[in-house]
Amino acid sequence: MSRILITGANGFIGANIVRAALKNDYKVKAYVRKTSNLQTLKNLPIEYAYGDLRDTKALSNAMEDCEYIIHGGALYTFLPMWFWTDPQKIDEMYEVNVWATDRLMKRALEKGIEKVIFTSSESAVGMPSGDTLGDETRFATQEELPGHYKRSKYLGELVTLKWHRRGLATCSILPTVPIGPYDVKPTPTGRIIQDFMNGKMPGFVDTRMNIVHVRDVATAHVLAIENGISGERYIAGNKNMSFRDFLRLIADVAGKKAPYFSFPKILAQIFAFFDEFYSCTIQNKLPKTPLESVAAAEYRIFDCSKAWKELKMPRTNIRLAIKEQIEWFEKNGYLINRKK
Repeated sequence: MSRILITGANGFIGANIVRAALKNDYKVKAYVRKTSNLQTLKNLPIEYAYGDLRDTKALSNAMEDCEYIIHGGALYTFLPMWFWTDPQKIDEMYEVNVWATDRLMKRALEKGIEKVIFTSSESAVGMPSGDTLGDETRFATQEELPGHYKRSKYLGELVTLKWHRRGLATCSILPTVPIGPYDVKPTPTGRIIQDFMNGKMPGFVDTRMNIVHVRDVATAHVLAIENGISGERYIAGNKNMSFRDFLRLIADVAGKKAPYFSFPKILAQIFAFFDEFYSCTIQNKLPKTPLESVAAAEYRIFDCSKAWKELKMPRTNIRLAIKEQIEWFEKNGYLINRKK
């Protein structure tokens, strides 16, 4: 039975990757920090290796007796775009998401790891003009990467391609907007569902995006071990839909009324600007609505057929993904208002 080293194993996507790997009869070694919250991995039959992604020695030792690596670990936070940010936090973002990835790939090649699967992001895809689907052939431009997190994930993917050219078998999985269980933080999309359920969403900005069950994203990572072509990137997504329709679907699943007031995008950006101003200059903390999260293109819709065909990635109904995320939130104390 082959063993996979999974970095970021306790995160939202990582915890689902662990379960997908176990379901596909792999042994799992989870690489986590000793201070990590392991709530999402509780009672799973897995082995642990402890260390920081920047700790090359610990990471190298964790690779022992592993045939494959799924590198899902990353520093996932949106830093302020318009106001002062501690330079150490910016450096840490690139050190973890780019240079630690570079060292991981180098050690993987030296140790004879058979394949490394890298978790990238749909933000690394360049979008064509108009209401046109993005695909794997397009890489994002500098203008399409407004914040440090998105830039770091893009650069991490370029590092992955570099090591492919040097002889290491690699694939990149680019999740779109995943939803589902084990969203501990929660993610920005998870907060949307949480706020909706808690009655804290009076209106919305109507955009278009691609929604996918996080379990399908996780399965795509595991399937890429056998089915993924080295050097290729795969957009792990499912359904393109407007934000308005997404909220209507949440409302239908939850038995609630959907918000009907749509804000212009410029208002959302103004709100995010002042949230950053207040949070960074007065409260000295990160904003709840960072500009980076609302500065993306108005349309982020994709052709995901490559992952469906080549990886055999499943496509779970989005209603079920919403239902499972709501149930997980309710079970774990994230919801304060369950009245219709």
